[in-house]
Amino acid sequence: MIAPQHVAPDVRLVALPLPLALEVRNVYLVEGGCGWTLVDTGLHTAEAERALRDGLADAGIAMADLRRVFVTHLHPDHLGMAGTLRAAGAELVMHRPELEMAREIWATDHHLIDATYAWFEGHGMPHDVDLGMRDAWIEMANGVDAFEPVRTVENGETVDLSGRAAAVVWTPGHTDHHAVLFEPATATLFAGDHVLPRITSNVGLYPYSRDDPLGDFLGALENMKTLGVRRVLPAHGDPFDDCNGRVDEILAHHAARLDDTLTAIGAGRDAYAICRILFPRLRSAHEERFALAETLAHLRYLERRARVTEIEGLPRIWRSAR
Repeated sequence: MIAPQHVAPDVRLVALPLPLALEVRNVYLVEGGCGWTLVDTGLHTAEAERALRDGLADAGIAMADLRRVFVTHLHPDHLGMAGTLRAAGAELVMHRPELEMAREIWATDHHLIDATYAWFEGHGMPHDVDLGMRDAWIEMANGVDAFEPVRTVENGETVDLSGRAAAVVWTPGHTDHHAVLFEPATATLFAGDHVLPRITSNVGLYPYSRDDPLGDFLGALENMKTLGVRRVLPAHGDPFDDCNGRVDEILAHHAARLDDTLTAIGAGRDAYAICRILFPRLRSAHEERFALAETLAHLRYLERRARVTEIEGLPRIWRSAR
């Protein structure tokens, strides 16, 4: 186990193992005048639960001592252990529309996963790859507890971090209703997957997504520069201080990626063919999903700005609008 470390005033990072290409997941233990709060939970595996219990013990507390848990978004490495923490006595808190989508994504009938399966087939994903994507996604649901009931909050509302006030800031893109927490008193951003120090968040278009997730994401990044953030606590990678500088790097990355997408279209290709030009090395069914969804998000962004055209058919073909 990596020992918990203080990364902001009275905030400890607890590193949890993750059985994916990103091997470590950060959750944040916040001490306030009224007890303890946890930001995000980790995927529920035996190894992650053990690491979380050990991290809490290092601070001299147990799960039952947690007063509140804030979940930034619905992905399983953020929501997974929420039900276990609720059962131990913590109040769960989540951005209202993100909770509504979580109920749909993790429904036992898998209807949104099945909709994505059909959507990807229409964009050129080979049948065997598509089926593997669906199976891997459903398997991931085994790491997500039953999480209800959850108290919901709205964008701009204040969350009590055990006596410390933090504002809920809606940051769409990585998911439609991803939300971060900003504590003005310490200028600390609990960033979830919105601003990461070394990699860029996956921003994907799905059949149930908002219309232009990449446009949403870029706008939410620009908004970060207005908050006065001094300390960023990300879900993956080390905490860091230059939020605005990192935001500018991510904006530049996506500007270059949009140019690469236009080049990859060539005389016209389906989204999966474009995806494999942009992402030549994909190591798992999860990476196949993220890569195609991100390619589609870039294509949709370009389409909404009249730079590409989507041609109906099976599979759908994308062409430059020049």
